[in-house]
Amino acid sequence: MRNKFISLKAVGAFSALSFAALPALAAPVSGFEALYDAVLTNCTPPAGTPAACEAAINAYSSALVSAGVDPVVALQSFTELRSEVAAAGGGDTIEALFEQLLPESGAVGGVQASPV
Repeated sequence: MRNKFISLKAVGAFSALSFAALPALAAPVSGFEALYDAVLTNCTPPAGTPAACEAAINAYSSALVSAGVDPVVALQSFTELRSEVAAAGGGDTIEALFEQLLPESGAVGGVQASPV
């Protein structure tokens, strides 16, 4: 239940953003590279599983929110991370998980999660 709260908190923090306003930035937020790499590892084969991916996404988003990272910067990082995960073979299940937790980060490959 706590993971769902953290995910919803992150989604709420990023929901007012528009992709048109996103600046060109490096994918990992400076100082949070290890958490970014953990998401990449836990969301792609061979180590990636939906549960591990969700936990890693929640840890990264929670850390960014707690540190007061600009929501535009955080969203850009998640957008690039989502694309990187897809390119590394994350698969439809992981893409659906990103869509559920961070729909503002942009669907990759047309997978849409069902509404909760």
